[in-house]
Amino acid sequence: VVSSMSVALENARLFDETQRLLKVTEERNAELAIINSVQQGLASKLEMQSIYDLIGDKLSEVLHTHDIDIRLFDAPSNTVYYPYVKDNGQRITLGPSEFRRMSKYVDETKQTLVVNNDLAGCMEKVGSVVLPGTQMEKSFAALPIFSAGNVIGMVGISDYERENAFSESDVRLLQTVVSSMSVALENARLFDETQRLLKITEDRAAEIAIINSVQEGFASKLEMQAIYDLFGGKLREIFDAQG
Repeated sequence: VVSSMSVALENARLFDETQRLLKVTEERNAELAIINSVQQGLASKLEMQSIYDLIGDKLSEVLHTHDIDIRLFDAPSNTVYYPYVKDNGQRITLGPSEFRRMSKYVDETKQTLVVNNDLAGCMEKVGSVVLPGTQMEKSFAALPIFSAGNVIGMVGISDYERENAFSESDVRLLQTVVSSMSVALENARLFDETQRLLKITEDRAAEIAIINSVQEGFASKLEMQAIYDLFGGKLREIFDAQG
């Protein structure tokens, strides 16, 4: 009888283990589907605010949270900017704030911070305060946004109703999504820089063409009034000037 019970117990253990692995596989498949969806959306975005909006909306949807903020750090001016803030499911606008407290903590540690209980104690430890227009959370996660190895901001996710709101799989998903956002933001920055340099090049090419045109005209003029007329006419043409 005991031998039979041993077999039955082993079968039960194997069944539980199979169910556990099946659940892990389903969760990973769900995570991959979300990540693929995010990356496909990011691939079409080259404007930074569009990237913030996409990530904020997607994380809010996936994690069933109505409270999320994306912060950008400007260390030289000691300022934090908020391109995306959602509180109680509503988008709100926050003005710039001083670069300190939780933002400073994430910037200095360069680590993901997850607080599933005693959030008030954690906030007191890092000198953090509740953002204006929001309320105290019960669970909180903060993830640094990197660019070229430097922290340029953070994503904060909150849950006002539950402690232990963020599981290991939630944190893993958050890290992957924020990492994808970091890549997309760097691509957008490089695109903007390329466009800026291209415009400078085009402007310089136009300048050189104008200068060459003027100099060619001057080369054929030896009478002063003709030079004034050529120069004045060329400036009116270039700047569309009326006087």
